[in-house]
Amino acid sequence: MTVASRLREARVRRLFDGMVTVLTEAIAAGGSSISDYVDAEGRKGFFQFSHRVYQRTGEPCVNCGTAIRRVLVAQRSSHFCPKCQKPQVQ
Repeated sequence: MTVASRLREARVRRLFDGMVTVLTEAIAAGGSSISDYVDAEGRKGFFQFSHRVYQRTGEPCVNCGTAIRRVLVAQRSSHFCPKCQKPQVQ
């Protein structure tokens, strides 16, 4: 993990741009209907079909083939590829 205040500007920009891209795609797909989510008009979303790691514990990473792992963070599931998403320890 990296403390946010220690991130350099270029990394912050990459992170921001990535978040905007993912959120734009998620909105266009109507969100993620994982359990009972529906929009204001009662329609389910379809972005969950684009998830690359969420709820894919043990499945191969789409980038490198390493098995996806799941950990609990504050009683919430967090899924990640241990090869592609190595924690940054400072």
